[in-house]
Amino acid sequence: MIVRDVVPRALLDAAATTPTPAVLYDLAAIGETVAELRRDLSPIPDVLLCFAVKANRCPAVLRHLAGLGLGADIASPAELDLALAAGMKVITATAPALSAPDLAGFHERGVLLDVSSVSQLRVFLDEVGPGARLGLRVRIPVSPAERTGKGIEWSRFGVDPADPELHELLRRYHVEVVRLHAHSGELMTARRARQLTTALLACAEQFPAVTTLNLGGGLAALYTRPAEARQAWAEVSAALARFADERGRRFQIVVEPGMLLTALAGYLVVSVRAVDGHPAGHRVATVDASAWNLLAWTAPRLVAQIPHRSTPVDTYAVAGASCYEEDYVTRETRAAGLRVGDRLVFNAAGAYVTSMARSMHGLALPYEAALVPIQQGNFTE
Repeated sequence: MIVRDVVPRALLDAAATTPTPAVLYDLAAIGETVAELRRDLSPIPDVLLCFAVKANRCPAVLRHLAGLGLGADIASPAELDLALAAGMKVITATAPALSAPDLAGFHERGVLLDVSSVSQLRVFLDEVGPGARLGLRVRIPVSPAERTGKGIEWSRFGVDPADPELHELLRRYHVEVVRLHAHSGELMTARRARQLTTALLACAEQFPAVTTLNLGGGLAALYTRPAEARQAWAEVSAALARFADERGRRFQIVVEPGMLLTALAGYLVVSVRAVDGHPAGHRVATVDASAWNLLAWTAPRLVAQIPHRSTPVDTYAVAGASCYEEDYVTRETRAAGLRVGDRLVFNAAGAYVTSMARSMHGLALPYEAALVPIQQGNFTE
């Protein structure tokens, strides 16, 4: 991920005047991260990037990603509509609870579905009839880093590739399986990448028409260690090369990044509504956005204060706009003489913020705008 030490000047200018709360996106940073990821993936001969739309549904961001040549990973008709409107030409789809009309609609619109269960396959085949082409999401063990309790060693998503019932349905309806998909939490290590690739290659032995292997996403944690990320793709490349040498089969590889591409390119801009003392000894600045509503999956970092002051810094807790006692943007940050009306700019707000916002008190979603490439120095919604 591209981590900027200095917030772009054009973004700070926009943050000073935009309605708050707002999320501003640095499209140039997204482009740099995409380029970096493509360089790292270059050892793999045929790779397709599909952005996980669940991470960010902002139309301007999706249009930018489409312009960079990315496809879309979608899980609902609403996400499909957004991806198509943005001009994303390749779309992968999987979700566990799609209705019969949803499944038929995907098929009619030319979207190749990765079926999540035998039950879903039955519904799909009842809707579209024999002779379909589709993908299968394969159930695999959950990444050890994601195991938080009993009962989740295996993913709840996907089919058993050796299930006789599955193969009977595929034979009876003359289904051609052309893609295999596996995703079960963060791709944390090079070892995990190798294991995932090996598992998909083993499954491909049972499906001779498969031409594409989808490794899913969950790359943000891996990319906190860039050298290990590069090693992961080298491991994937080596496994594919061995399989090609031994079996004579080659595959396109799909990777579905979400948070990796947009998290650090998004900035939450808020206005200070109150500044008061607290019995714990620090001061509390209350802002016009709710962290409870917006920041369930992110840990924002204060990167700018508007206006900038040269006065001595102090420690503040930044509290959110809701009546929930635990609604804090951050429990502790350093700022200079905060006053009512000041603006604060937090980084790491570009993924899983507006796309999965809650609605306590019916608080409105932040205004969203995207910064076009920095040399142009302006914003577009």
